[in-house]
Amino acid sequence: MLRKTGSLGSVLILAAFLQSPDEQLNRGISLIKEKRFTEAVSLFNQVKQDSPQDPRPYFYAGMALTESGRLTPAALELSEAARLEPQNTEYRILQASVFARLKQSSHASEALEPFRNTGVTEKLEASWLWLLIDTYYRLERLEDTLRILDLMEKRFPDDPRLDLNRGQVYSLQRKFDLALDAFRKSAAKHPENALVHFELGNLLYRRADLQAAKSSLLEAVRLEKSNPQNLQKLGAVLLALRNIDEAILYLERAAAIEPNSLEINYSLGQAWRQKGERQKALQFTNRFLELKRRADKAEELERILARGERMLDEGKEREARGSFEEVVHADPSNWTAHGYLAEMFLDAGEPQLAWPHLNRMEELDAESVVGNYLMARHWFLRTEFERARKYGEKVRQSRPAHAELRNLLGQIYVGLKQPEKAREEFTAAVRLAPDRQDFRENLQKLERR
Repeated sequence: MLRKTGSLGSVLILAAFLQSPDEQLNRGISLIKEKRFTEAVSLFNQVKQDSPQDPRPYFYAGMALTESGRLTPAALELSEAARLEPQNTEYRILQASVFARLKQSSHASEALEPFRNTGVTEKLEASWLWLLIDTYYRLERLEDTLRILDLMEKRFPDDPRLDLNRGQVYSLQRKFDLALDAFRKSAAKHPENALVHFELGNLLYRRADLQAAKSSLLEAVRLEKSNPQNLQKLGAVLLALRNIDEAILYLERAAAIEPNSLEINYSLGQAWRQKGERQKALQFTNRFLELKRRADKAEELERILARGERMLDEGKEREARGSFEEVVHADPSNWTAHGYLAEMFLDAGEPQLAWPHLNRMEELDAESVVGNYLMARHWFLRTEFERARKYGEKVRQSRPAHAELRNLLGQIYVGLKQPEKAREEFTAAVRLAPDRQDFRENLQKLERR
């Protein structure tokens, strides 16, 4: 968190301006390592102003946002880095990883397209290969996961993560004997890894080897006492063994850490029912059913949103709009659906219809680059140029290489009767997108005046 000391902030900003772009980037990377993510992003945004087409500040801003858990803005930064330097494999891996964590599988797969070429992956450093393995696994592209694991084995044949990851893949493929063998090898090499004991215990539980499952999960809990997943799975095994009081002990510890877990509430409902405590069983069962209802609703809305995106890609705007409206009706806090509707109305020249969606988007995320850009477009269409300028300039702080934004700012400055600033923005737009004839015409029209 930034300290509330204006003088210190002024000194940091002044120092940043006195440094070269590479020095600023190195300082920003140091801030990431120190977990000072907000300061790092601010510094990278300063670098963008001097070097708007340098992909590095976008990449490192995306990295800082990823580390701080802000995945949606991180995806936007990383997409800009990949657009500016599409051949950079590291940019694409981190971009794909963030998309996978956001469950945007199609975008993640698109970012991973270059890695079908074996020659590309063989040149990567180990840290990026591990992230690639994790991303493929999240996307359930299991053959690709195994392919990169084989590559890693050539470099690090004794790394226990290889056996752990292979076991996880084999479990998803339902190759349980291979998975069991892999987990046992990993546990032998790295006995202090709680995750491998959890995976081993979970697999043994699925195979009804309850005593062995209990032993593995007790070890997982010993190594990670506050991991609710370990505690819940151990509780489930103890229930299967009819050790009800002991199961409740572990399950209540899990519920104290993660009270909204479907699995934990279900297991506690089962445990109290087996103990004969009907009221307590009903309490947790009802809680489980409510959480399940919410999860099912969220999953259904994700499907409707995906259908709307697909219809939009196919040019079926009416059907797409219907899907997005269905989502916002069911979930008024769905920022993405509001965003699609706002953009569609702005494209149709109907800013008054876009306004309720833009207003809600701002309430949900006032710092969104996309939201602020759409706000700038909205106020420009309504000829409220000063309002449009404020939003446009806010976006320019983090997206100076956004050609359409620079062209929009040029038009806004024309409306504000500031021709020199308009010329600067139109010139930037033409430089950033030399193939856009409309941008060039805007600049020529201004010059003729």
